[in-house]
Amino acid sequence: MVLGHVDRGTKMSIYDEDKSLAEVKEYEAVFRYLEDDMLFVVQCSGLYNAYETLDQDTQLSVSFSSGPNIYTFYARAVEKMRGAGMLMIRQLSQIDTLNRRHFERDEFHCDVRIFGMTQSLLAGPYNEVIENRPDLTDITFDISSGGLCVITNNTLRSEHDPYYLILFSLSEKDRFQLPSMLVRRSLYHRTSIGRYDYGFEFLYENMPDEKARLSTAILTRKLAHQNMY
Repeated sequence: MVLGHVDRGTKMSIYDEDKSLAEVKEYEAVFRYLEDDMLFVVQCSGLYNAYETLDQDTQLSVSFSSGPNIYTFYARAVEKMRGAGMLMIRQLSQIDTLNRRHFERDEFHCDVRIFGMTQSLLAGPYNEVIENRPDLTDITFDISSGGLCVITNNTLRSEHDPYYLILFSLSEKDRFQLPSMLVRRSLYHRTSIGRYDYGFEFLYENMPDEKARLSTAILTRKLAHQNMY
């Protein structure tokens, strides 16, 4: 994917992550056109208004979806343009691609608690992690053996980003504590459901049996749901 192939009107999420994580700001932008191989124009009133306060070297994180994929890269706002809050932005990195349907997901809803954690604690035990206050408590939007999605009105902030411990239950006996990595952070277009869309990938390296256990629990819940009708 290159920006020259992005459709005009594509929605983008832009994050100012130059400050501390507690002050991360996110902006909703619309792609307008490509100026050259590295310069492009977006319409984004929030970022337009904040432009004068941005440091010249402030790095922005940009993400957008197209088809089955999510694309992310780093950029920098370089110039205000006339008309309706438009800015010229310079692409600073290559565009990374994530297939958001790498794992088939079912629209299951269950309570979830999400704790920020350091990479050194991924292997467990997790007592030290869950003694802290969760960084996010909400309900899953969908889930698979590969990961889950949370759409929420709450902002997820952690000094340990991108690593998290996710706690959830699919039944009384099917309780899970899974180390995860945040792979998607974007604005959600249906604000009646939630403003922020967070996607997590489960990390099974130190607990391979949990993937099979979760797959079985998901299938059991799906069959139970089908038998209700």
